[in-house]
Amino acid sequence: MDNVQDFLYGLALMEVGDTDIGFIEEDSFDLGGQAGETTEVKASQIPGAPVLLIPNSNGTIKPTFDLIHLIYENLVRVMGGKVIKTEEKATGWEAPNKLTQVSDKVVIYTFSGHKITIPKGTITAYLGDKLTLKGVAKIKTTITPIAVDTKTAPYKIENMTEDDFAKLEERAASVAASVYAGEDE
Repeated sequence: MDNVQDFLYGLALMEVGDTDIGFIEEDSFDLGGQAGETTEVKASQIPGAPVLLIPNSNGTIKPTFDLIHLIYENLVRVMGGKVIKTEEKATGWEAPNKLTQVSDKVVIYTFSGHKITIPKGTITAYLGDKLTLKGVAKIKTTITPIAVDTKTAPYKIENMTEDDFAKLEERAASVAASVYAGEDE
């Protein structure tokens, strides 16, 4: 596609499962890249440099971000628990009362025309930050890619398709309409 660039930048949309999880605070998203690990084997006869590097693990990502859009259904997607409903309308969220682990597919769409897909990510999140008139509370969130099987990559970066671009345009129009109407989705 002509819209894809040779640089990776700009968080445009994030889905957990097939659902947009809402607004993420500007400048809070970090891919959390971690270097792979190796063991150096050194020989007494050759000082100063290893004679062998044994790979222990590949480099990986562990995205972190602050979710700031308070949509009750999405709190369940990142923290578990349940939605409180009044006459079929979501009116609250209740934290889980048992140990909960949330895992799902995660797709990160970028303004550079790429998408990062994590086939299975374990999501840990908690309510953080302050309640002030200078900012909003945040759901501090971390996604850890989990191995699905021996043949599936823990994550991949690929060009967005025309359908992906259409999804972003549709989402932008929906956000603009809700902001203009003064409503939350």
